Amino acid sequence: MIAQNLTSRHLLAWLAALACALCVGSSAEAQFRVVNYNIANTNGDLTALQHVFEELALDDTPGAATAPHLYVFQEVRDSDIEDLETLLEEAHPGIAYALGTFTATMTENGSVGAQALFYRSSDVVEITPGHDDVFTGAGRNTDRWHLRLSGYEFDFFVYSAHLKAGQSSSFEDERADGAERIRANAAGLPADAHVIYVGDFNFYDSSEPGYAVLTQPGPKQGVDPLGSSNWTGASNASKHTQSPRATSGGGLVGGGLDDRFDQHLVTSGLLDGSGFSLVDYRAFGNDGNHYNTSINDGPNSYYPTQIARSNALADALFDASDHIPVVVDYQYPGLVTGFMDDEIGLVIEGATYFVDVLLSNIAPGEFVDSSSVFVESLSGFFGEDSVDDLSRFPAFDTIGVRLDTTTVGDVSGSVLVSGTGQDMNAPFTLNANATVIGHARPSFSPSSELISTVVEYDIEPGDTPLEISVPVHNYGYSGLQARCRIASVAIADSSLSVDSVPEGLIAQSPEELQLILDPGSLEPGSVTDLPIGILVAEEDLPGATVISMLLTIRVNVGNAPSASPDLNGDSLVNGADLAILIGSWGGSENDLDGDGSVSGGDLAILLAAWTLP
Repeated sequence: MIAQNLTSRHLLAWLAALACALCVGSSAEAQFRVVNYNIANTNGDLTALQHVFEELALDDTPGAATAPHLYVFQEVRDSDIEDLETLLEEAHPGIAYALGTFTATMTENGSVGAQALFYRSSDVVEITPGHDDVFTGAGRNTDRWHLRLSGYEFDFFVYSAHLKAGQSSSFEDERADGAERIRANAAGLPADAHVIYVGDFNFYDSSEPGYAVLTQPGPKQGVDPLGSSNWTGASNASKHTQSPRATSGGGLVGGGLDDRFDQHLVTSGLLDGSGFSLVDYRAFGNDGNHYNTSINDGPNSYYPTQIARSNALADALFDASDHIPVVVDYQYPGLVTGFMDDEIGLVIEGATYFVDVLLSNIAPGEFVDSSSVFVESLSGFFGEDSVDDLSRFPAFDTIGVRLDTTTVGDVSGSVLVSGTGQDMNAPFTLNANATVIGHARPSFSPSSELISTVVEYDIEPGDTPLEISVPVHNYGYSGLQARCRIASVAIADSSLSVDSVPEGLIAQSPEELQLILDPGSLEPGSVTDLPIGILVAEEDLPGATVISMLLTIRVNVGNAPSASPDLNGDSLVNGADLAILIGSWGGSENDLDGDGSVSGGDLAILLAAWTLP
């Protein structure tokens, strides 16, 4: 799967599963391998043929080995199909090969043979309506298969031909006629479709009319990866594919390796190094040192440092058929996967909140085209960005898109991820849901939004400490509004202290701040304002803010009660009390009027209360 919308709790499991899948497939899919092979109606030794198949999966000549993804066979009869299925299954255990659309005329089921394609069903899909048979002479049809790599959207077509054999001019003309029919058929394909032409073309040299037809300019021109110069002679021995045996025998034709009958031509888009593109072409087992002789005549050095292995392969090729396979490896196009958490949750209105889009190139194997990717917001998000050279899995690149938090309510967002390289997978969307909620509205009042207020208290000198409860509301609270809490309380005056600060979040019900007022430090008869700074923090969500509130406690302190003029406590106000008052003159002790000093006012109070004898 290419696009993933997963909650974060599933991300690790998804990554682990993807890593496991890619790890398992990496050695088996180092690159995309195509083999075309004339198997001579399976007239050769089947054990040797199986050995050739096994070795095709182990060939690391381009730098990595992989089991072929496509086998395209020539000279196949109905009766050969079951043997081929068995040989492929035994040669490549654990890899399932499917038979592409197979058609064979009565003539082809005789001695000439038909075309057959087997593909790895886990990696390739056949678009069966795209199959076609094109009569190309010699009693044979050229088959066309319409194929697609799993996970990708681009199409490619494979033509397998077995053109007329022989060196006479009439045979050359018949081959040219067959090539004309192939080109005419290919010209009707979509303009952007890739085409691979393979088969036993029986072209003796590059000047042949049929070769010129396949490679001439025009729609779906075939390009020879080895170049269009002459391929004959000992200097070109490594290109030759027929015959690996010097003498005929057992239904196999001899003659030695001196002809390049088996070829693999491609349209230009498969040679540009971008997307699905050819990286290596070789005649399998041909070390270039066996011109016009048997491939196993003396040591074979196809694997230069493994002569015994090369010799064993050469022996198998000698016994398996009178042709050797052509092996062509292709790099994979970039394959983009993307992940974005699809359940963002709550976000507060106006928040600057970015959602990460994780992107990686998960194309299998080692031969993979670099890829670029473009991400653009479709709805619910803002922004766009691109990555020029996308990281290969398990590494990821990250592009952030900003969530639209301008409106309270549910947000359904989506982004479009588009690979911008050649032959990459189709664009896909990633989706996410979020809910934007309004800011909290802390208030000292349940009926209005009030963040600054004055509360008055009347106390008397000598009163015990007063407990004050201050309710803090979240005005107008609904499910689409942030909750809040009292984060801190600042009081400068020591006569007021905090008893407790509530820890709960304020939603529909208020939370109460508990204060204690100590009247002892306040002047009798005074009016004192005690400011309290309260910071209220919104719940821990993207976009959370802190709101300042100001509560002023205004304390009205009554006058202290006057002292009794009976200073000695004998229930009489007389000379003894007068003497005590005069002794306190100017001080604060025995201050009868409460002005802080014994003076004339105090004397007047005492005389007014004088007790007559």
